[in-house]
Amino acid sequence: MNILLVCGGSGGHIAPAIAVAEHLAKHHCTFAISYKQIDEIFFKKYENFNFIRVDAAPFQLSPYTLTRFMHSQLKSFRQALNLLKIKKIDAVISFGGFTSMGFVLAAKMKKIPIILHESNVIPGKATRFLAGFATKILLPPNIFLRKYNKKVSHVDYPIRQEFVNISQTEARNQLGWPALKRIILIIGGSNGALAMNKWVQQNFLKFAHHNIDIFCIAGPSFSEEKAINFEDCTLHMLPFCNNMNLVIRACDLVIARAGAGTIAECRYCKKPMILVPYPFAADNHQWANAKVAEELGIATVVDQDKIDTLVQHTLEVISNPNILSTMQRRLDHTFVPDATEKIANIIKHLLKNKK
Repeated sequence: MNILLVCGGSGGHIAPAIAVAEHLAKHHCTFAISYKQIDEIFFKKYENFNFIRVDAAPFQLSPYTLTRFMHSQLKSFRQALNLLKIKKIDAVISFGGFTSMGFVLAAKMKKIPIILHESNVIPGKATRFLAGFATKILLPPNIFLRKYNKKVSHVDYPIRQEFVNISQTEARNQLGWPALKRIILIIGGSNGALAMNKWVQQNFLKFAHHNIDIFCIAGPSFSEEKAINFEDCTLHMLPFCNNMNLVIRACDLVIARAGAGTIAECRYCKKPMILVPYPFAADNHQWANAKVAEELGIATVVDQDKIDTLVQHTLEVISNPNILSTMQRRLDHTFVPDATEKIANIIKHLLKNKK
């Protein structure tokens, strides 16, 4: 069977698509991605998969960007019609974002089964707009879409095969990280977080005084790796990380934006989190993601307008074994590990019924 996975624009869209494709190894999977820098990184990393670039632009209301959006979506729709025919696509799976619309509409026109996958607790604009065209909608546990609940199945976030269970000691050995130091990992999301990059560089010395190393994944706009040293401590600034499993498992605490993918991967690795939601995310969905994690007891939340309190809050968390162990116990019970298999089975069931 030929399956098209539409997933460009951010790591939060591409990573779950990769996980699903890995579980559908017997089928032929093609990825539709954008021209953004983060898409290029995944393209180079997963050379064994077939990636196709899509001419699409995000939705915005200013006259210029709205015109650009409409033009790119029309171009994407034509590209989709051609691709569905040439590749003889049997099912389209959309993981959200601005690349979705043209391909979902083209698949509907061709009467090809459509699956929408949504990772955030507040479904995005693409999911809400395209829900009426979908054959099946995959949402996080306890999340629903009014009018379309009969199409909904609940699944957790699919995790890529590179996430294997190894100890913190082994992860540090493989990375060459110090064995005994406390280490904080900062994740700004696949496209980076300028506010968090600035914060960590301004405040690193305060952590160094407590003998803490920091590794910050600063995003692809951060041009090159940089190390800042103070006495025996180091702040490592990295544009991107090709093995998130290792760096998450190797650290003691994660400070991150509240993208669904980041939270899910930290949950899977059972790593306590401090979440700083991106305040300008669509529909404030990162704040909603963070609040769910906080209610589960696996994270604490610091709003960006209170980022001046983040140093003290972080030191209180990482220095308190009771807080970390409580989060750790709750992390042991919050992640359902069979999400990828469940999604793959849903796809296979739809394809079987199509025959």
